Amino acid sequence: MKYLIDEDFKIFDTSEFPYDKFHTALGEYNHFEYGNSGDYYDPIPLHKWRSLDGSWIFTEEDGIKYLEQNRGDNCGDDAFINVYPTLVNKNTFYSPYSFSFDIRILEFNLWCGMAFYYKTSRDYYFVGLKPKSIAILRRLDEDIIVLKEETIELDDLKTYSIKVELDYNKASLFLDSKKVFDLDINFNIGKIAFVSKSLARYSNFKVFMSDDNYLSHLNGIKLEEARLEEKRSKIPPLKLIHKIDLKNFGSGRQLRCIRDKGKTYFILMQNQKRYIRDSFQRLSSMTCFDVDGNILWQIGEPNNSYDNSYISCDLPCQVSDINGDSKLELIYFRDFYIYICDFYTLKVLHKFETPIIKDNPNFKNEPFRRLNVDMIRVADLEGLGYKGNLIIKDRYQNVIAYDKNFKELFRYHNKNTGHFPYVYDFNGDGIDELFIGYDLVSAKGEILVDLPYNTDHTDEIIYQSLKKNEPKRLILASGNEGFNMFNIDGTLYKHNEIGHAQRISVAPFRNIKDELEVCVTSFWGCNGIISLYDYKGDLICKREMEGNGSTITPINYDGIHNLILTYPDKSGGILDSSLDQVLLFPDDGHPTVCNEAYDIDGDGIDEILVWDNKKMYIYKTSMVLESKRTYERYPDSGFSNYRGEYLIPNND
Repeated sequence: MKYLIDEDFKIFDTSEFPYDKFHTALGEYNHFEYGNSGDYYDPIPLHKWRSLDGSWIFTEEDGIKYLEQNRGDNCGDDAFINVYPTLVNKNTFYSPYSFSFDIRILEFNLWCGMAFYYKTSRDYYFVGLKPKSIAILRRLDEDIIVLKEETIELDDLKTYSIKVELDYNKASLFLDSKKVFDLDINFNIGKIAFVSKSLARYSNFKVFMSDDNYLSHLNGIKLEEARLEEKRSKIPPLKLIHKIDLKNFGSGRQLRCIRDKGKTYFILMQNQKRYIRDSFQRLSSMTCFDVDGNILWQIGEPNNSYDNSYISCDLPCQVSDINGDSKLELIYFRDFYIYICDFYTLKVLHKFETPIIKDNPNFKNEPFRRLNVDMIRVADLEGLGYKGNLIIKDRYQNVIAYDKNFKELFRYHNKNTGHFPYVYDFNGDGIDELFIGYDLVSAKGEILVDLPYNTDHTDEIIYQSLKKNEPKRLILASGNEGFNMFNIDGTLYKHNEIGHAQRISVAPFRNIKDELEVCVTSFWGCNGIISLYDYKGDLICKREMEGNGSTITPINYDGIHNLILTYPDKSGGILDSSLDQVLLFPDDGHPTVCNEAYDIDGDGIDEILVWDNKKMYIYKTSMVLESKRTYERYPDSGFSNYRGEYLIPNND
């Protein structure tokens, strides 16, 4: 008998398992670690837990360390009703095993126990205790099915010993050394996790195998390592090409990249939070610099403190030729004024105040007299032949569009606006329409299509054909409404229930001619589940990341491989179309909070930027294998933390 895990929790202090104590949305696109997590990770962030403590604590009694589920339920009865506090052991098991644990039920309410054959926080088997019953269940997305159940009487003062023996086609459940039942279940490679909806105390957690199964497990690890090494050997490693000291002007993922006149510039923005958390931010400083760290200009007083650097929303700044003179303008909002400036000299070309909104019934819960802008976009709403119209919005309620002379064109207020409207000439008349939240809106502000959703909001939007001769469709990461594909007339083409859909990207990840795939990741209630779908919206594969901040940005890495950028830590890296880690970042002290991909030198191959509020590293493939293909990417004039990224071949 071989013991793979014999957990006494003694490496942990008597404290909470590390987590985001403010339950913020920063983990949607920033990678943060919060302390000593040992061999475990917690995949469940939830905004409903703000002002509440952590899900898991370590405690002690009579020299014995315990893990306690400290959350109870506290998930509500809405989209998060099936969110179960979860703590995952990082080990993967490649052959059948047995596991055991002791558990004391601290309140009799809902299921608590352990998951096995664990793939994601929405895909596992589960042995659980509940008032008057013990059972093995199957969790798959929103379906939680009791496979077999027996009646028992539970005492909250008693500690119970649970053991599950797994074979290739059977699971045997034991309670206090007495067999409860057998159940036919086929073996699955996967992890094991503590899962509970009720307050409960765990101890004496063990995973063990027979000698034969242990040898099979070791062989499985070797085969997996060899499989990954073969893939990695065909992809050139990353090479560090720039290292920039951000001094006092660094920030989180509030970046703009601009390539003009053969040179690339970056803008990093800092903020001050006003009134309520991130909802009414102030753009406090902006710094424009090049790849060597040389500062072109600076606005405001830099302060790279944590509070000024990181924020869970966009900041209102874009760079675009908004007046059609073939020169770039800097467009930004600060202290209730919109500024249009020459990009290089900062000469103010136009300045106007945002509208008065106090006491307007469409502007609810607004603390300021004038509109506080959280997003800027440019569009062509007048048939100008260039993006000469300005669009601004507040946090989730209102969108205001302006003509080329910065006079108000229309106001939109209907459903939740989401974060970042999509701009496109949907009907081919030479004038852009907007897709906002769940609505297609004309250049006059008329609602043309109203999708049949009215909860949460759309986080990211792409409009694209995924296969040659297929129509273009709206591809949406719609939060609690999941991942959806809609026809432009508003009819649903495909719905996938994946939990809270956060980000999307589109690219020929599998390099199948005339086909594109969609990559989607989740956040609230089920962090880090990355799923890849084919052109029909059918699932190809999925995996759960151990950390937060997977941007799933598509990158043309070396001219041949189109890969998926996650977070730049050892458990993240860069994935291929099987969602395998085929590229790991060097162990060179690089920052791990933020990441972006951008073709800095204009050769068609993407560089990879990683940074935090103190330093930035820039990487590139160490070898370009092919550079004949060119791609359409999201335009520089539309940077946002809430844009669906795409990499569309131009010359296939």
